[in-house]
Amino acid sequence: MIALPRGGRFLVAAVFAVLTPAVRAQAPAADSYRIQFLERCRVARGIMAQQAWEPGTDSRMRIYLGVVKIATGQDAATGQRYLAEAVADTSQTWGSFEVYAFMDAVLRLGPKLAPALVDRIHSRLAASFTRDFGFTDNHMLQYRTARYLFGQTWPEGPRLADGSTPGQSQQDAAQWIEQWIDATVRRGMYEYDSPNYHHMYLLCFATLHQYARDERIRQKSWMMMQVLLADWATKYLAGDWVGAHSREKYNQVTHTREHTGAATQFGRLYFGGAPLRLDLAECYYIALGAQQEFECLPLIERLANDRSRTYVLRELKAPRRGPRIHDGEPTWTYTYMTPTFAVGSSWGDLTDVENHRWDLTWKSPHDGATCFFINPSYSAEQLSRYFDTPVDKVLADIVRQRPYYANPNKWVEGSPYEDVWQHENTVVDLYNLPPDAARQHINGFFPHILTERREAGGWILVHADQIFFAVWTSVPGTWVYEPDYERRVLQHPRTAVILEAVPASEYPSFDAFCARMQQLRPKFDESTLTADYTTSRGHRIQFTHRGARIVDGVTANLAEWPLFEGPGMNARRGTGVFTLQYGDEHVTLDFNRATATTNTAAR
Repeated sequence: MIALPRGGRFLVAAVFAVLTPAVRAQAPAADSYRIQFLERCRVARGIMAQQAWEPGTDSRMRIYLGVVKIATGQDAATGQRYLAEAVADTSQTWGSFEVYAFMDAVLRLGPKLAPALVDRIHSRLAASFTRDFGFTDNHMLQYRTARYLFGQTWPEGPRLADGSTPGQSQQDAAQWIEQWIDATVRRGMYEYDSPNYHHMYLLCFATLHQYARDERIRQKSWMMMQVLLADWATKYLAGDWVGAHSREKYNQVTHTREHTGAATQFGRLYFGGAPLRLDLAECYYIALGAQQEFECLPLIERLANDRSRTYVLRELKAPRRGPRIHDGEPTWTYTYMTPTFAVGSSWGDLTDVENHRWDLTWKSPHDGATCFFINPSYSAEQLSRYFDTPVDKVLADIVRQRPYYANPNKWVEGSPYEDVWQHENTVVDLYNLPPDAARQHINGFFPHILTERREAGGWILVHADQIFFAVWTSVPGTWVYEPDYERRVLQHPRTAVILEAVPASEYPSFDAFCARMQQLRPKFDESTLTADYTTSRGHRIQFTHRGARIVDGVTANLAEWPLFEGPGMNARRGTGVFTLQYGDEHVTLDFNRATATTNTAAR
């Protein structure tokens, strides 16, 4: 038997005739990962325990800082006061974030909490379990995690606010959690790769793995954590989370090192490879992650940090859902990862809000190392597909929650009039804007950190750090200077954008790259909305908006797109079976049997 991560109360079948040299070689790597991960957790806990909550700021921060102060013993008295005040603050309604945080706190802190405070938390939790489970999956999971553990902890308590008993609520929550896991591992994640919410899935499943008494819930939570982390690891570039994203905020999408979303620091906690930035917004969530100390499989950390070769990732995300969506199509994603940059894209139906379709991101010591284009769409019709607010009120409702949505030059939220296709290092972006669309322009993001930028032969040619890239647009554009970037504005309803990126080492000089790109002549037929482009590497891409996607004469069959396909993780749609691999190490996660099988023998 091979020893898998500490705290692993899970079923594992691992059979070896002998311990081969390959098996023995894995042990130092596993030990090294564990030591470094636990040290990052220790440092993060210590730093967060020293933070102070200021009245009038984020009320969730008060809870998370209170817990870490009590757990570490650093300023425990202040931590007790924070939690007591949060419970007594009846002006703050407890939603999904509060019920999850407090239920975890009761179990995590145990006798460190005064019995009277635990009683008050118990009462507020029961009163907060109404029939409202939230709209997004992260809200639903937080509610179900809290309800499951509430029923397990206080099975004989009074009825909850929705009329159910704690036992009934626990059973319903357990059923929902298992159904969510089973659906996600078969058809893809709905709220996928979210820099702003992914950490909530990690926190909830780590809590369930640690405190659930049901062996199956613990086991499947552990397995789900490995899938969520392995998916992230394959798109991890020195601390940056590359590729297309759902649920990314307007003030995060143009950053790569600063203000990149609450979840992104969890990547640095789990995988290392970049310093933790605990001074950024909403980093208080990591205080709990650092207490959980959930260890991913060591091979996942190696997947995250080994960028010695170039590879392609293909993934499938769940069909869209909403009150006005029937048989919604899924989201297809494609990521081309290299040691120095990544090009990632998505197409299919949009997520509800805060969608980031595609970009180029490169390794850089500077923030904002990214380039992408977007039609800043804005319509009640689009939003009403996902939200049950009446059509005549939905725009005002969303703008009230997210004022940026009304900004004519916002940098997030994919357009329903856009279609994307990618092959390796080249992405083709086609727009078909109807006359009644509120936004008739397309913006391109070019940061000020570029080493050099030229325009020649219809191309925008760029040298940035260790890469060269080129952008071609079917219509000319204008430049608008902004404080941290320049915006390329295109104003034509039928437009094509092509981006191709290469390592700088692929050419003897930037001049040579520019000369090569100027030899290329992309074509775009506005009448058929078809682009035809042969890349600098000789691949011919033919792509029609909402139509055929052809590379080198072969038409893509999206119906056969894999759930995950890449060098680190693979899964076929509908099977519920994942394989993780790095070098000679191979792990199979079978959600049908709730088993994890590892084979570290040389293959």
